[in-house]
Amino acid sequence: MKFYLLFAGLIPLLGLAQPWVNRTYSNLYDVQARSMVEMGNGNFLVTGTQAFSNGFLSVHNATGACTATYFLSQSALSSYSDFNQIVKMNDTMAIIGGKISLAGGPGEVWKGITVAVNQQGAVIWMLTHEVSSLTDAVVRDIEPYSDSTVLVLSAGIGTPQNTLSLVKIDGSVLWTKNYDVNETGFQLNDLCLADSNMYVCGTLNQAGNYAGVLLCLENSGNIIDGLKYNFNTQPDFVQLIRQGMNLVVANCGASSSQSLLKIDFAGNVTDHKSFTAMMATPQEQALKPLSKIDSSHFWFYNGGDFGSLGYQMNALSMLPYQVIQHVGNLQTILQQDTSIRILSSGPIYGIKSQEIMQKHYALTSADTLEGLFSFCTYPSNEPPTNQMVPVKINFSPILSQGNTPNPLNYPFLANEAWSNEPFCVEMLGGIEESAVVFGPNPCDEVLKIEVQSPFEYSLFNLDGMIVQSGQTNAMGYIDTHVLPNGLYLLILGDRAYRIQVMHRE
Repeated sequence: MKFYLLFAGLIPLLGLAQPWVNRTYSNLYDVQARSMVEMGNGNFLVTGTQAFSNGFLSVHNATGACTATYFLSQSALSSYSDFNQIVKMNDTMAIIGGKISLAGGPGEVWKGITVAVNQQGAVIWMLTHEVSSLTDAVVRDIEPYSDSTVLVLSAGIGTPQNTLSLVKIDGSVLWTKNYDVNETGFQLNDLCLADSNMYVCGTLNQAGNYAGVLLCLENSGNIIDGLKYNFNTQPDFVQLIRQGMNLVVANCGASSSQSLLKIDFAGNVTDHKSFTAMMATPQEQALKPLSKIDSSHFWFYNGGDFGSLGYQMNALSMLPYQVIQHVGNLQTILQQDTSIRILSSGPIYGIKSQEIMQKHYALTSADTLEGLFSFCTYPSNEPPTNQMVPVKINFSPILSQGNTPNPLNYPFLANEAWSNEPFCVEMLGGIEESAVVFGPNPCDEVLKIEVQSPFEYSLFNLDGMIVQSGQTNAMGYIDTHVLPNGLYLLILGDRAYRIQVMHRE
């Protein structure tokens, strides 16, 4: 019996209830999207960096189509910027974090920057953050503290200095504290709130010996407790979230695997799971790989331009109960009761009409995880492995009064909206609007493509390696019986499609 499958990307969008993906290309340069929020009016705000270190803010409508893109204006004092995150304060206001290059004395200095914007992307106020004068710095995390205040965490670039500021929603600053050590490196990456305390995570480098760091702070930024955790690899605690009466910490250091630690409020490690790392460089990986679903469930995702895994986690067992494989680079997952929204970058470069397109990003929307599976992704289950508990040691950084963040008044420049492609699947390559018929998908022994004559093809695995290439036979068949089970990218001319090989038992 013949099987046919009309490529899912050609299913018409019938409204917001339909799952959708909208891929957005920069018309000029490469683009790396980093973070996304959904505002009260249905707009999506996306931040990231374009080639040559131009931080951008893009505005998308409720179907994911990019309607406007903005950059900080270039001037004699500012040539470069980098936006790494955006946090929603309320339905009408969000705050962007990153860094900007400003003239300082004999040269330029990177300073941390926060930009408050409304739901249309218009600037409300800006602040620059520094750890010390003439020292490079970047905003590492933004955390809403109350309805009217927000915490901003900044870290030195290549220096063991960090700053935490409490900023009012109007841009005025209530207090700032510095955290320093007399060591090679000390970087704080992320903070979260738990009861009346704040917890901050990061990494410490003492003469080449790396440790994960956890600080407990009271509500004025003073240190209650400091702990470091020694590993047999180079740890880097990049993010932490509260789950019940515990903290979940993402450790994404320089090793062959990434891990999650569950730590109680006293700093004791109660669980530690290691996950197989996808092939990716650090700049490809998500800067914030954890996303809360509720008080006992969360997302953890890792990967790079050639593929990512997203784990839907149970905080009690620290085990995934659903896993998605995504041909692209997962950056943000927002899950609510009736929707799942995904921001992903890549994978690498697209090819359309025999032209190499620049790197892109995509917004994906589905009503349920099952809808996402049936639409764009496939479940996979590879349980993580248990790890030894790290050694916990007391640690006390130096606390001092920090410099107050300064107002900055630089306009955003509007840029024409980038190219949109509202197709289903995030993949390597572009899609023409003509239908391509092939099947079955998933396939077992053979894949049949409806073509008039033998056609050149290539099959890539998720590591970007060619695993098979050649011509279809006269009947349009591609032999797949020797391929392992899994996802592949099928390249036909200047177009690419995703297929799954699933052999019968």
